[in-house]
Amino acid sequence: MSKVRFRVVTGTMGLIVGLALAGCSVGVESPVGGSSEPVETSFDFFAAASLTDVAPELVQAYNATHDPDFQVSLNFGASSKLVAQINGGEKPALLVTADTQSIKALERPEEYETPQDIAVNHLVLAVTTESEIKDIAGIPGDKTVALCAPAVPCGRAAATYLAAHPDFTGVFTEEVDVRSVLTKITSHQADTGFVYATDVASTNGKVQGFALEGVEPNTYPLLVNKDASGAASDFAQWLHTEDAKAILKKAGFDTP
Repeated sequence: MSKVRFRVVTGTMGLIVGLALAGCSVGVESPVGGSSEPVETSFDFFAAASLTDVAPELVQAYNATHDPDFQVSLNFGASSKLVAQINGGEKPALLVTADTQSIKALERPEEYETPQDIAVNHLVLAVTTESEIKDIAGIPGDKTVALCAPAVPCGRAAATYLAAHPDFTGVFTEEVDVRSVLTKITSHQADTGFVYATDVASTNGKVQGFALEGVEPNTYPLLVNKDASGAASDFAQWLHTEDAKAILKKAGFDTP
């Protein structure tokens, strides 16, 4: 019987995701009856923090229907941080950022195939469901407002909204990524904050979001390293299928 295994990667916001099968080795798969080189089935997947919940679901679904032996190391974080790690020498097989602007900072973009969009997300202003704030117009100027740092996609989107709405005031606090903003809201350390619609959906009704006018949706590009293994490339192709899109939509994403 197969067993799903999750392991936190020490020192990173990451997970090792795979299926451990009785009598099988997870990570590499040796061809039956031959002396060929083993097929590499383990790879690194760098993903924006807003994919923290849905990325493991995508891996499990692919494991169950296509390849029960492959193992994925998931590294989540702010898109700008992921790009900085790659520029510093990391070489993930797959990269998904929370906007198309982030990948422009890659120092070696030629190492990746042409980006293909896999998801779309929408910035919202979020509050807890028990908050006294019932709409954007009802936010007093003395409330604490959490938002991502300017270099982060959710921070850029929030800055665009604030620039167009100078009457929106508050006591602003900057966070490293969108999940940190969400934590500030759910822990009542901030009265409200700018997060994605998918972050609101992940709270199972604890947080509600107000739509923001004049803010373009964030498009999530998928980049595949040209040296990626066949297992990574196959998984990347699957991410464009209707099965993968259904999982993304359930998590609150739109799809291209």
